[in-house]
Amino acid sequence: GWHMNSAVRSTKSQEMLDTARGLNTAVLCAALLAVCVAGWHMNSAGQSELFQTSVEAVPQQTTELSFLQTSSFVDQVYLYAGLAVDNKHETGFIAKEIRKHNYQTQIRLFTSLDDATVRAVLWDQGVHCLVWPPFVRYPGISETAKTDLRAYAAAGNNVVFMGNYVAVQFMNDVFGFQLTDDYQNGPYYRNDRNVRNTPYQFLPSRVEQASIETYAVKTRSLPPGGKSMLDSLGATQAFVIRYDLGTVCYIGYNYNTPFHADQWTRVLHCAIDM
Repeated sequence: GWHMNSAVRSTKSQEMLDTARGLNTAVLCAALLAVCVAGWHMNSAGQSELFQTSVEAVPQQTTELSFLQTSSFVDQVYLYAGLAVDNKHETGFIAKEIRKHNYQTQIRLFTSLDDATVRAVLWDQGVHCLVWPPFVRYPGISETAKTDLRAYAAAGNNVVFMGNYVAVQFMNDVFGFQLTDDYQNGPYYRNDRNVRNTPYQFLPSRVEQASIETYAVKTRSLPPGGKSMLDSLGATQAFVIRYDLGTVCYIGYNYNTPFHADQWTRVLHCAIDM
C-alpha cells in the first residue's frame, strides 16, 4: 500500500511539474511575442516617419522631375544656320542646349534659304519641328518659301522663333500676324491659365531675366489662338499661336549669355515639345 501511495504521489508531482513547465513556456512565448510586436510598431513608426519626411521633400522636386522625365521630346529638329543668324557665337550653343537632357535628339542644320532647300526641309516627313535662332539680319526668303512655311505649320508641324524684333517682323510677314513689339524688365511669370496641359506647365512659376536682350510682344496683339506662356505687365516673352493644325512659337530671348541659361533652356524645350 505504501508503495502504491508513493507511486500515485510521484505521478501527480510529475503532472504538476509538466503543467508548470507548460505554463512557463506559454508565458515565455507571450513575452517574446509582446517584444516582437513592440519592435514591429517602433520600426513601422520609424518607417512611417521616414516616408513622411521623404514625401515632404518630394514637392520641391516635382516640377524638375516632371520636366526631366518627359519622354515624348522630339527625336529630330531642323535648325537654321545660315547667314541671317550668328553662327560664330549662338547657333552651336543653341544646338547644344536643345540636346541638353535629350541626347537622343538629332539636330539637322540647313544653311540656305533658296526655294529648293527650304522645300526639302519642310517636306521632310520625319521632322516636325523647325527652329529659327535669333536673327542678326532679316532673312532673304521668297514668297514661294513663305507659302511653303505656312503650309508646313498648317499641316500640324511646329515652327519656333527665338529672340528679337527681327523675328517678330518675320513672323508678321510670313504668317500675317500683327504682333507689336514691347519690353518689360524681368522676372517673368508663368501664365497658369494658359500653360495647363502643355509642356510649359512644368516651368517654374517665375523665370528670371537673363539679360537686357529679352524681347517681348504686347499680349493684346496676339492673334486669335495665341496664348502667352510667360508674361509681365501686359508683355509676353514666350507665347504659342495655334496655326490651323500646327503651332508657331516665340521665345523672346537670344541666348547670348549663360546667365540663367538653364531656365531659358527649359523654355526652349517647352516650345520645341509643342
